[in-house]
Amino acid sequence: MKRLTVILFLSRCLATAGAQNFSFTYDGQVRSYIVHLPTGYSPATQYPLVFNFHGYTSNASQQMLYSGMNSVADSNHFIVVYPDGLNNAWNVGFGFGAYGTGVDDVGFTNALIDTMLANYSVNPARIYSCGMSNGGYMSYRLACELENRIAAIASVTGSMTDSTAFYCNTSRYVPVMQVHGTADPVVNYSGAVQSMGIEAMLAYWYTANGCTLPPDSAAIPNSNTADSTTVDRIWYDPCNGGSEVLFYRVNGGGHTWPGGIIDIPSYGYTNRDINASSEIWKFFNRFTINGPLGTEDPGGTANIRVYPNPVQDQLQIMHDGSIQRWSVWDVSGRLWMQGTYPGNSIQMQPLNAGIYFLRLQTASGAQVVRLVKQ
Repeated sequence: MKRLTVILFLSRCLATAGAQNFSFTYDGQVRSYIVHLPTGYSPATQYPLVFNFHGYTSNASQQMLYSGMNSVADSNHFIVVYPDGLNNAWNVGFGFGAYGTGVDDVGFTNALIDTMLANYSVNPARIYSCGMSNGGYMSYRLACELENRIAAIASVTGSMTDSTAFYCNTSRYVPVMQVHGTADPVVNYSGAVQSMGIEAMLAYWYTANGCTLPPDSAAIPNSNTADSTTVDRIWYDPCNGGSEVLFYRVNGGGHTWPGGIIDIPSYGYTNRDINASSEIWKFFNRFTINGPLGTEDPGGTANIRVYPNPVQDQLQIMHDGSIQRWSVWDVSGRLWMQGTYPGNSIQMQPLNAGIYFLRLQTASGAQVVRLVKQ
């Protein structure tokens, strides 16, 4: 027991390094939050910003420790904010008092975005939201009500309330990522009263984002055979506006954060084949508020090369035959061309001169390349 206490103490010290507590008054209530700046933070550089919302009965400092996202932020140079919900809860439309009924958490988040933009060097086109359980529900509510500010969202063990789905009326296509265990004892995989089942919720976003093709899937290597779980990566794309719906199904997984620093046996098995914080950042790092970002998804596609760039007529593609689909998008998120396996070239004559994004999809991931058409 003493050894466990020491480990938790050291883990907490590591998790809170570089983090500071702040608060301000919103809607007559003092609202608190923690800010973690990445190592080497400089006001001369604009940084992506990730909100990480805690679960019901938890708090900001516990979510910071449990998710271990600070180390991912340090390695990948983004800012993390951990807000505190009033009474350790977020108002996500459940309709009963335990979950903050009547509390304007969307307005609080909007004000917190303004606060971060005023006090730190934040890229306003690269603001994201993720969360655990109740915090995952909150992220889906933000996808519906703050989609003009939140570029993409991710939920771990959370879903979407019937109320959020009923009132959701997005003005843009929002990339969403879900991580969920099939044996979750708290947020049931098949749904519950006022809570959508995970597959039904994914189907909702598949439709909302205008995804046109059936999902692809790939099994994640079972690198940890002792955790009693496996993971399937399931993705829906191409979707309108360059968006995507991505799902990590944790077979046998519980109400836990994959790769989380603490095991909670009463909540079921914790998967160790993936790290949810790392996978969330890989997903976020592909999108801005204006559409796809010209960076690679580390899905095993880094060996693909395209040239010439700038291009006039014919774009050459050097690859190993693993490309399944391709699509070309402009900077506003409009789809211009798409197709299946492209051979070794794509004819670019139909495009007007300008900047585009070429998305190449394989079974293990995707690569997005920024193109200049002359």
